[in-house]
Amino acid sequence: MRYKLNIIETSIPDVIPENIDESKIVLAESIIQNVYPLFDEVYNTRISDLNELQKTLKTKRSSVLSEKDSLQTLIDGYNKKKKVAKLIDRIEKMVNSGLVYEGSLKNETIILLKIASKLTNEKLDYHLKSTLRTISKRFSR
Repeated sequence: MRYKLNIIETSIPDVIPENIDESKIVLAESIIQNVYPLFDEVYNTRISDLNELQKTLKTKRSSVLSEKDSLQTLIDGYNKKKKVAKLIDRIEKMVNSGLVYEGSLKNETIILLKIASKLTNEKLDYHLKSTLRTISKRFSR
């Protein structure tokens, strides 16, 4: 004796051997209709979270770039001041050794001291090499 089980509590249709393929399709569609909104909701929240993270990343990236630019400006200023200090130290050596009192070197040194902070890095490098040459010539005699 074969008993038929009827499910009354759900809207899932009874399955009989004659309509098993149709029942599978109906059951699959029913499952998809009930589960799809859950997936859609999860997908939309993930997409909105991703968009927020991308916006945050852009703002942080721009702030990092602006901080990098300001730090680079500070480093360039520090390097320039360091070169000016080195140039002044070398001029001090020249003054202490008595080289500055010789002819045109005195006028050049006075002018160089007046405009040292306004010179470009290339000019500072040139004057640093020039003063080093002058000092080394003096002490090599």
